Amino acid sequence: VGNAQERFEEDALRIMRAFRFAAELGFVIEEKTKEAIGAKAKLLRFIAKERIRDEFSKIILSPAPHETLTSMYDLGVLNLVMPELEEGYGVGQNKHHIYTVWEHNLYALKYAASKEWSLEVRMAALLHDVGKPRSKRGDGPDSTFYGHEIIGAKMAQTILSRLKYPKDFIEKVSKLVRYHLFYYNVDEVGESSVRRLIRKVGPEDMEDLIRVRFCDRIGSGVPKA
Repeated sequence: VGNAQERFEEDALRIMRAFRFAAELGFVIEEKTKEAIGAKAKLLRFIAKERIRDEFSKIILSPAPHETLTSMYDLGVLNLVMPELEEGYGVGQNKHHIYTVWEHNLYALKYAASKEWSLEVRMAALLHDVGKPRSKRGDGPDSTFYGHEIIGAKMAQTILSRLKYPKDFIEKVSKLVRYHLFYYNVDEVGESSVRRLIRKVGPEDMEDLIRVRFCDRIGSGVPKA
């Protein structure tokens, strides 16, 4: 209503709400409003993290969160909310993927949203490979990302703690990121390996761990079994 820049100056959380409404209702943000978001985005630094978290969670729970995160990136807002995600922008992967790390994380989230899975699963899908840029060695089809799940779990803890998510939420998402690479080739995995994994993850979270693995495989662009 009225001048967009003035409205955002009154309460910069309206920037997050603009993205949230676009995500939930399938709206496209109007051009002058978009310009004002770009101009006033830095005001989000002065907004309580809890308020930003609540809007961000609603975006992640919307029908097409991956599109909204792309818009947030384009307008310089994602960098103020979850800058670690942007580290994957333009970072190529290896022969097991056709997408960059950034694209892959978004496609993993897209699949979780298409299945209407929980916020924990969606967040873990979004962050499951957040540690890859920091662990990348080499380039091209044979590049490696050893230990990216361990780095990623620590990064997820840092990110979600900064956004003031509840402790149990942070622990679960970090755990799903940490163990998303579990080995599952039927002929090669013995019962003791399965028991060990269940002990680490907990029987109550195994279903969600498998869901995150679905997101990872489908989001790679070269799905395996």
